[in-house]
Amino acid sequence: MDRQEVADWIAANLLDTDAWDRASEQKQAVAVVQAERNLARWYPDKAPFPVEIVAYQAVWELQGVDPALKYQKHNVKTISDNGESVTYKDGERPAVAPDVRDMLGPTADELAEQEAEEAAQRQYGGVLI
Repeated sequence: MDRQEVADWIAANLLDTDAWDRASEQKQAVAVVQAERNLARWYPDKAPFPVEIVAYQAVWELQGVDPALKYQKHNVKTISDNGESVTYKDGERPAVAPDVRDMLGPTADELAEQEAEEAAQRQYGGVLI
């Protein structure tokens, strides 16, 4: 997908564009490629992706490398200044952008895990307590 197409969609549809605006055109292009690659891995049956999905994920990818923004929006619980450690409420920053997850649901890996757990429960007749 073309970086300019994603940039146009972001400009017309998103209010929180700080990470996108701060990035160079080269970094924006890399974010678009990375977003498409990750989305294809996480949602192989839903490709090709509309510009909206790629845009949300590209902005999310850029927010993850922007130190000022990652603390604000990415579920941060604690920050340690000297050691530069960040603790997330759920253990780590989610890889999939929240807007993408809302639209596409669980990833293929998550669905496979869920199916395996359900199969194991059926196979062994229940759950150990």
